[in-house]
Amino acid sequence: MDGTVVRYGWSELGGWRLTIRTKAGLFLYYAYLQGYAANLSEGQAVVKGQLVGFVGDSGYGPVGTTGKFAPHLHVGLYDANWNAINPYPYLKYWEQNGLRH
Repeated sequence: MDGTVVRYGWSELGGWRLTIRTKAGLFLYYAYLQGYAANLSEGQAVVKGQLVGFVGDSGYGPVGTTGKFAPHLHVGLYDANWNAINPYPYLKYWEQNGLRH
């Protein structure tokens, strides 16, 4: 989904993490990244399909901690009040309506 980068940087639990607020008012949260795409910044508009970061194994420690688990991508979907949303219905809708990238 298109949106705006509202947070990026280090989190002791989430490692290098990134949050995008979509135009629909949802928040996409990505964690445990290896790093970010070039020239990514807070407040930047991003579009569906744009490279924003790289799968990694960062987190669970001070800045730069890696290797505490296998590389993977943690993705969370949240509403405007930061309540977690089950992404499955969204994924099925996007798939059935040709909205996947």
